[in-house]
Amino acid sequence: MAVSIERLRNVAIVGQQGAGKTSLTEVMLYQSGVIDKVGSVREGTTVSDYDKTEKARGFSLYPSLVYLSWRDHKINFLDTPGFLELLDKAKPILKVCEAALVVTSPSAGIGTETKRVWEYASKEEVPRLIFLNKLDEEKVDISNLMGQIEEEFSLPCLSLALPLVQDGAFVGLIDLIKLKGRVYEEGKVREVEVPEKLREEVEKLRKKLLEAAAETDDSLIEKYLEEEALSEEEIRRGLRNGFAEGAFVLLLCGSAMKNIGIDLLLDTIVDLFPSPLMRKSVKGTSSEGEKELERKIDVKEPLSAFVFQTLSEAHLGELSLIKVYSGVLSSGSTVYNSTKKGEEKIGQVYLMRGNRRDEVPEIIAGDIGALAKLRNTDTGDTFCTKDSPIVFPPVEFPEPNTSIALRPEGQKDEQKMSVGLSRLVKIDPLLKVEVDKEFGQTVLSGMGEVHLEVMIERLKDEFNVKVKTEEPRVPYRETITATAEAQGKYKRQSGGRGQYGDVWLRIRPLPRGEGFKFIDAIKGGVVPSRYIPAVEKGVKEAMKKGFLASYPMVDVEVTLFDGTYHPVDSSDIAFQIAASMGMRKAVEKAKPILLEPIAEVEVEVPDEFLGEANGDLNSRRGRILAVESLKGIKRIKAYVPMAELHNYSTRLRSLSQGKGTFRKKFSHYERVPDEIAQRIIAQSKKSEKE
Repeated sequence: MAVSIERLRNVAIVGQQGAGKTSLTEVMLYQSGVIDKVGSVREGTTVSDYDKTEKARGFSLYPSLVYLSWRDHKINFLDTPGFLELLDKAKPILKVCEAALVVTSPSAGIGTETKRVWEYASKEEVPRLIFLNKLDEEKVDISNLMGQIEEEFSLPCLSLALPLVQDGAFVGLIDLIKLKGRVYEEGKVREVEVPEKLREEVEKLRKKLLEAAAETDDSLIEKYLEEEALSEEEIRRGLRNGFAEGAFVLLLCGSAMKNIGIDLLLDTIVDLFPSPLMRKSVKGTSSEGEKELERKIDVKEPLSAFVFQTLSEAHLGELSLIKVYSGVLSSGSTVYNSTKKGEEKIGQVYLMRGNRRDEVPEIIAGDIGALAKLRNTDTGDTFCTKDSPIVFPPVEFPEPNTSIALRPEGQKDEQKMSVGLSRLVKIDPLLKVEVDKEFGQTVLSGMGEVHLEVMIERLKDEFNVKVKTEEPRVPYRETITATAEAQGKYKRQSGGRGQYGDVWLRIRPLPRGEGFKFIDAIKGGVVPSRYIPAVEKGVKEAMKKGFLASYPMVDVEVTLFDGTYHPVDSSDIAFQIAASMGMRKAVEKAKPILLEPIAEVEVEVPDEFLGEANGDLNSRRGRILAVESLKGIKRIKAYVPMAELHNYSTRLRSLSQGKGTFRKKFSHYERVPDEIAQRIIAQSKKSEKE
């Protein structure tokens, strides 16, 4: 459907798992006439959760785009995953939407997930409406909830409706703008007067609503102070202005399961949510990143668009979801990918409803759509015209915190596994695949065990690759703690020309992180200069293999200070071998030790789980650096050996009832405690024998 920018609404649906986001999306599609039957998450029949793995697990794993028409407006909804490990997938969605619909329920309240997505929305300066779902299952004190919201988020909360209960059952709402009750019976709405017992609370909440609306406009505040009644349109105008500016949070309640309040929610989105024109313009940089640029949101401006998500389906291939900020993106056109600095041919342009594609001739500024089979485009790329280039900044995602090593069950599947992993990484920005050359492992990293399990399932289902999993090898290192000298002499004579190399090496420890340093201190040509590179090469080769447990040696200075040579029998290879022999002898004297990688870990848990979280980190040989207090949350910063973090996300989820999160990044290397080092060395020697 073609509409003007003013009649567009782009809404991110965010919130925690189980709050009913997907069910709400389904009922809005039904309410607007897009579908004639409401699907079920449990039965796997919803429009937005169409992926096989999503159906099997019963919750969203990927963002999903649907659109509908309501009162001559086009609304794009982007339903996002609420599972804690996948919350960061909401980041690019919030970047391209002008408002967020935060879905929660009486039992969920303002949980960890809600707080997280709230932070993301705040960063993008996206106004938020909280939809309190599932009121048919549990009663709630709206005034008390509003107080919790205001305390948690430090913003005034305005309720647009009050639950209407008859004979203990949730049957409808009191519309606080119209001052009328709405009773929902068998799919129909009946208007009623405000019950006498609710009048006091209704007046109290409505007064707060009117004051907030009036404060956004001088003419409205003047009228309000003179005790003149504000019209419904004036109230909406004031609320629309204040909401777009982020002056307050809006609150609505209802039930997706019973289809109560969904029409009022859609009306609110049309009446109060901002159009893409709210942003006025978007900022980017020149192709080289040297100059800041700004592009006005207008169809008359040169084209600029942002690829914010890539989806992959077994039969449809890859789809790129795209937000057009300015100009018009037409089917069959050629655009300039300013991120890749190359042209991209656009085939057919689509609007999306889950996995259903509707062909359209174009997408205008402010709208969201999809493109198929792009040849040289990835998530985060910018489209524009070549004569008016601009580059939009990509979305920043956290580093993965959990890893697993994969190997195909069949040797012939190596290539298929590689192709499958490449595709999965392209559609999921929270994944990373690395080939660890040191240990010959393919390591898949993500945001937790469940996240990785899902990806391994997709690898099997979509690419027919079965894999075996194992723990990623820990990249231990070896070093020395004392200075030592040793001779390395290699002499071989077996008829004809022999081999001869003789070196004296001095080794000493370097500060942690210094790596390797080689010093040529030969005087008088006792070792000819042409053999010095061979000596250094021999030292490096020996250090690469290690001496204690076959791990590379680091932070060592090696000085070549003496030696001898033979004018006929000396050679590069002889001096390489001599250097390697000298290193082994010197290291034995220099008190070698094992080093282990230490991660800087940041854990967030609700206050009541601080003791369990600290205790668990201590049991993992963690060193607590600081504990910060946030609103109801404790943030623990610690150093923890990477070897102790395997399966940590599962343990944290268990001890915090699914409410804890963590992030990690490599920090530095430290000495492995002797008892543990002995076990590692013994295991290494056992593996070598086998």
